[in-house]
Amino acid sequence: MRGSDEMTNPSPIHDLLEQYEMSWSKPESSGSREGAATGYIEEQLLCEFLPWGEEGCHVLATTGSVELEYAALRKSVGVFDASCRGTILLQGEDRLAFIDRMTTQGLSNMKDGDSKLAFVLNRKGRIVSDVIVAQLPDRVLIDCDVTLMQPLMEHFDSFVVADNVTITNTTQDEHRLWLLGPDSSKLEIPKDVQFPLPIEFLGLEGVAVSVTPKVAEELWKKFTSQDVRPVGWYALNMVRVEEGAPVFNIDFSSTNLPHETSCCSSRVKFDKGCYLGQEVVARMESLGAPKQLLVGLELQTDALPIAGTQIWDKLSDEGGKPIGVVTSSAMSPMHGGGVAIIAMVKKVCAPAGTTVFPWVGAEQIKASVYHLSSKKEDA
Repeated sequence: MRGSDEMTNPSPIHDLLEQYEMSWSKPESSGSREGAATGYIEEQLLCEFLPWGEEGCHVLATTGSVELEYAALRKSVGVFDASCRGTILLQGEDRLAFIDRMTTQGLSNMKDGDSKLAFVLNRKGRIVSDVIVAQLPDRVLIDCDVTLMQPLMEHFDSFVVADNVTITNTTQDEHRLWLLGPDSSKLEIPKDVQFPLPIEFLGLEGVAVSVTPKVAEELWKKFTSQDVRPVGWYALNMVRVEEGAPVFNIDFSSTNLPHETSCCSSRVKFDKGCYLGQEVVARMESLGAPKQLLVGLELQTDALPIAGTQIWDKLSDEGGKPIGVVTSSAMSPMHGGGVAIIAMVKKVCAPAGTTVFPWVGAEQIKASVYHLSSKKEDA
């Protein structure tokens, strides 16, 4: 693992995470010896990390037990070190009007403490970034993937004309912690440093805390001392794939149009005023289905096709052809240990109930398409 001092955006609590050791007890096996003593043995579990983008950062993968972290996300609360997120600060009396004009979401009437998901588009209607816009007292925060900070700053700067707005990259000064799970709102946090994470973002209730690096260290220690479990990307990814919540730069990218993401309902306000890329979005809405679409796949097996796996419309010996790829997959405790899959497929195979065949190794597995939007409606 590359050291935190070599990262472009090292987390201020990286060292604390590296030092974190979770002790847990498990039954001691007696083997086949009749009458043997049984009890519990202690085991130390160490943290693992994952690289997030080239020259970006490292995120916590797991503290050693994905199962316990998953349980915290589903049943109580976990804290995730969101070093993978960057911050753009907007100040000035035109801050909301400016970001409203630059995104697909309706933002002009946001109140302090509000947060909304939005797409930032280019002139051709393609996605520059998927962002969370948070209104805090006297400022607006743009929360985005940390690897997109430079292009997004340049994009915003190029469209400032006569606006009374200052745009500042405050990623190094403002660190993010995510509190995730049904009990996330019960923790005591100052109102002026937090905003809600829209549930459509990760499929989870959550609160984002945006503080200085020093305060981030203090809060992390406080949360963990209150038995808030640190959680890593492995467990968080399992939940968000189960919930059908696509993530930018994983399931879709800057080559995609908003209608291809299955996320328009949470990020696009179709009756708002002008914004960059609006003509393309309006045309797609009026003309109908896009050429491809993010969908969920329901497999008739517990085999796990990895991201990048090809999906065919028919079996290969029946003249099948590639019609898409798996973008995310994870084991799914909610489905009895089965799998959860997000995939990008061509329009012809996008209708719910369509049968498709992803490859798992050298074998094609039968799967059924479902719409991610229906998954959100059921939640």
